[in-house]
Amino acid sequence: MKKILLFLIVICAFASMNTAKAQGTGACDLAISNVVITKTGGPTPSGTDCQYKFNASFDIVTNSGFKFLFFHSWKAGTDYGAGSFDCSKNGTANPPVASRLGTTLNEPGKSFMDFGFIGLNNVTISTNPALPTNVTAQIATSYPNDNTVALNYVGVTATVYQTPATHTLHFVVSDITVLVTGGCVPFAVMTDIWGSNSNSGTPSAQCYICGRSQTINNPSIAMTESCLNIDNKNKFNVTLNNGPDQTLHATFRVYANDGDAEEEPGTDDPLIYTSAALTILPNQGFSSGDITPISPWCCIMPYAGQGLFVVVDITEFTNDLSSPIIINECATLPIKLSSFDANRNKSNVDLKWVTEIETNNKGFYVERMLSNGAWQQISFVASQATNGNSNTSTKGISQYRLRQVDIDGKQAYSLIRSVRGEGQKSNTIIYPNPSGDGKVNIVFEGANTMRDVSLMDVSGKTLKQWKGVTNNNIHIDNLNAGFYTVRIVNTETGEQVVEKFIVNKR
Repeated sequence: MKKILLFLIVICAFASMNTAKAQGTGACDLAISNVVITKTGGPTPSGTDCQYKFNASFDIVTNSGFKFLFFHSWKAGTDYGAGSFDCSKNGTANPPVASRLGTTLNEPGKSFMDFGFIGLNNVTISTNPALPTNVTAQIATSYPNDNTVALNYVGVTATVYQTPATHTLHFVVSDITVLVTGGCVPFAVMTDIWGSNSNSGTPSAQCYICGRSQTINNPSIAMTESCLNIDNKNKFNVTLNNGPDQTLHATFRVYANDGDAEEEPGTDDPLIYTSAALTILPNQGFSSGDITPISPWCCIMPYAGQGLFVVVDITEFTNDLSSPIIINECATLPIKLSSFDANRNKSNVDLKWVTEIETNNKGFYVERMLSNGAWQQISFVASQATNGNSNTSTKGISQYRLRQVDIDGKQAYSLIRSVRGEGQKSNTIIYPNPSGDGKVNIVFEGANTMRDVSLMDVSGKTLKQWKGVTNNNIHIDNLNAGFYTVRIVNTETGEQVVEKFIVNKR
């Protein structure tokens, strides 16, 4: 089972600041920070335009609140021009009007997003993050300084709560839709923000933030969640792909949603994984590989059923990017597998597995992969069966797994078990040896025991360790050419086995 969600960095006013402080009159105290963007739709071609839909969360730090607060975004370059304000000076300023903003949502050469609030200073704002104040009614439907300007307000909702000690307002704005002229291609954005407490019907900007910039579609983000075995240990994979223009430095964090379908990283939604610092060169990508979340989110209900989302922090950009919540579909299969063993018995291979719980279970397909071969179905065992046998004799290493399927057609795979070929001695086997592609498989002597495994290079330096291995085989890849040593320690008896293998030039 695999669910793939692709996430695009979207253009918007909010994506262009983090942290930004305003110019203006002496009373100006506007600062915006902690901006996180979540794309919820698009990019979708619409004639010669491109439609994007997104949510944005951000913090505003202000002692006074604002009666008027507006965001305006343009494509960088000639569309943005010299900007709306002169941020080298203080004092009030005139906000932009139709000559810069246009009169339609997609007028070429004008702003592609104009959004704001009116009357926030008159709202009693909650101090409880779990019960934020709905300020959808305060979203502006008409621009006070020029009623010919079209605003992006249709279908948009907003909530806010405050932290009184720091004078911080945390906003969540949902379902903003914008139309960008010129097609669905990457471009840079410039954003101006202004606020005012004026009582005038056409207020001057008392605070303003000038020309905040952001690159589009860089990096692109993909997140994969998959169930890889019947033990219901779900895994995730995060992929970042950089564009052609610059090297990016990034980290990402994965959070488990608490079930309320709202992203609250680090507060109600616990952090379950943090990546190392990443450097991604132009036109290159990064893939995390399959990562198992920490317990209990890996494998214990109800935690294993919680949705996950990723937040990416990029040094070169001024905002964080967030994926939508991925709902975990991995922890609902109708069995719990307590053991699965495969052993050579002369010309036969004996498979035995035990289930602790079976609910609505159709049964198990037994699959085998011979040396250098592909997986093949060799048998089906109906639900509640506890053993099955394969009568096909093989001289080389063979591997077995169970593919469990329920009545609804959902399926999952067990861990793989490796079996020596008929006549092979009952000791540790490393194959292929030598390896020509940097990949080897290790089949351990015996079964049903716990081992610690260490991989060392020719100098004796430990390259990798595996603690508490209970499977009877492991796979190692990405090895460079050279001589390697594997030390295997039976943690119950202390017995040690040392094996050597060679990797030829890849």
